[in-house]
Amino acid sequence: MSTLMHAPSEPQPGPIRMAEVLAAFSFATDLGTGKSMGHALRACYLGMTMARELRLSTSQQAELYYSFLLMHSGCAALSLAMAPVIKGDELAAIGDITLRDETNLLEMLGWMRRNVSPDAPLPTRTLNLIRALVHGPDDGDVRGVCEVAVRVAQRLDMPQGVQNAVRHYLERWDGKGPFGLQGNAIPLNARLIHMAVKADACNLAYGHHAAETMALEQKGKIFDPQVVDVFLSVTKQPRLWETLAKHDLWEVVLDLEPDSSYRYMDEANLDNVALAAADFVDLKSPSTVNHSRETAHFAESIACRMDLPPAEIVTIRRAALVHDLGHLALPGHILLNQDQLSEIDREKLRLHPYYTERVLSRVPALASIATIAGMHHERMNGTGYYRGLSGDDLPVNACILALADEFQERLGANPNRPDLNLKDILKAMQPDVGLLFSPDCFAALAEELGVVAPKPPRRHEWPAGLTDREIEVLRQVVKGDTNRQIAQELVISERTVAHHLEHIYDKIGISSRAAAVFFAMEHELIL
Repeated sequence: MSTLMHAPSEPQPGPIRMAEVLAAFSFATDLGTGKSMGHALRACYLGMTMARELRLSTSQQAELYYSFLLMHSGCAALSLAMAPVIKGDELAAIGDITLRDETNLLEMLGWMRRNVSPDAPLPTRTLNLIRALVHGPDDGDVRGVCEVAVRVAQRLDMPQGVQNAVRHYLERWDGKGPFGLQGNAIPLNARLIHMAVKADACNLAYGHHAAETMALEQKGKIFDPQVVDVFLSVTKQPRLWETLAKHDLWEVVLDLEPDSSYRYMDEANLDNVALAAADFVDLKSPSTVNHSRETAHFAESIACRMDLPPAEIVTIRRAALVHDLGHLALPGHILLNQDQLSEIDREKLRLHPYYTERVLSRVPALASIATIAGMHHERMNGTGYYRGLSGDDLPVNACILALADEFQERLGANPNRPDLNLKDILKAMQPDVGLLFSPDCFAALAEELGVVAPKPPRRHEWPAGLTDREIEVLRQVVKGDTNRQIAQELVISERTVAHHLEHIYDKIGISSRAAAVFFAMEHELIL
């Protein structure tokens, strides 16, 4: 039994508010869209004000409310798609594009000029601009964002109205959006979300007069004319813009939550939220796919081996699932090139546990999880981050998570080394025991790995009716391979790969690689 200090992990009394949990996670997805924390809450406040003006039913308002908190839960998919194009801070580019009319060539050329490798030498920048024009993000990438958000909503058993809203909140009234819906074919709640999202971004960047002007200019183009009229009507209400200018709308927006059967969640649904968060965060980079689930598996195994109380094991597992929420605040190139970072980027990387803890700490039911998750890069000798804690300042839960996280990272960093097994990695970490990692936790992991059961035989029935070959193709997609690379790996033609992907998409009910990767994580199809 460990002699390390235990962090308190008693379950929080009382029911768990759905709004609190989703609002907290919206802080992370705000960062993942290049916005400041609170963007989704401000848009929600504005959207709910419009909903009341339209006299929507309570059930419609409830669906709209949760849609605002879930709308950006596919943001990591867009970050993944844009990082290779931008060659810089794709989060700034994503934030910038919210303010633009993506069908206006001059506006988009200006967006590229500002965001595509702006600090690179002129020849490199020119080449990257040309590549961005040819291979830039398209409607398929945007569909991926929306489809991942839909799958998150489905995982939380949200009603069809929420699923429809988050799928189509980027549609345009003129039909030039990602799925091509036009006019009244777009769900009303989706139209309200699009108006509120653009208005909040414009207000924050240029002021509310600019937001009102933008709405008029895009009336009948991006926005539903009726929704624009409602927006302009509510902007005349006293104190609307003053309320939106508040630093923290947390309590204001929580008070807006309509009565519905979704108002409270149980412990099982909290687990679903943690699993969904793990999967959408890990979409951020091919190198992080499935990292959080695997880290949770190792952390839970260590905790069980150390005979920790059941409540602490639950806390550790949940903390492991959400420990990298702060990754959403990082430009993608930081995760892809951690060995070649500038000092500025290195400091950004060191702050991601801080963002994880800050997001989670807003919810009383997640307080113990927040504390542990924020310590996953702390080390026994005080050289970790972001607090630089050491020795007795580190509870056993944090030591377990730190070890599990590092072990899984090393395991994931060697996907092409079938000869490198779990015990080899453990042996390589041995010199750091007592210096960086807890001896008690390391001993428990070593014991656990010594009795690891062999992998179960290959299944013959795959989810959604996928075939063995389709599973092989899907696993290559998870690795980030192009169709050509998949063809070379599986010794088939690119046309055959395309046919397999078409069948996979049809069976799963999606149209993007991001959603396919998310599906693979959901169903634990990753080797």
